[in-house]
Amino acid sequence: MKTNIFKGLIKYGLLVAMIAVMVNQPAKAQSLAYGLRVTVPFDFKVGDKTFPAGRYAVVRAQQDDSVIKISSLEGKTNSFRSTIPVTIVKAKKRSTLLFHRYGDQYFLSQILPGGAAIGRSLPLSRSERDLKNQQGNSIGEASLREPETITVAADLP
Repeated sequence: MKTNIFKGLIKYGLLVAMIAVMVNQPAKAQSLAYGLRVTVPFDFKVGDKTFPAGRYAVVRAQQDDSVIKISSLEGKTNSFRSTIPVTIVKAKKRSTLLFHRYGDQYFLSQILPGGAAIGRSLPLSRSERDLKNQQGNSIGEASLREPETITVAADLP
């Protein structure tokens, strides 16, 4: 009798351990722990810093993804930015970066890791806020247009 209880507890313990491993593994893949690689075909701004078109790495700079680092693969430019979590209603299979476009100016807006339920949003920079206000004033307050959203696909490193 004691043998059967002992075997049952061992089986239950192994089952719990396997489930814990399976549950934690997708969470790692859904964060920026492994980073992303992306080719951006246009000049863009992160905060108030301008980045030329090219290949970039996006990685988390802290354990919880609240601060990200964007750096060119050539090592010429990089920036650290605080982010805010954003819930993704329908997760995409492929990681993407979203940019706000105002005329010929682009601002990094969101980073959405593939398969994730949570992405990262960058707060509006001062230059983007100023541009948005300027655009709104030139069009008339009644018709404040939202910026065009441009999506760029990213890959795992």
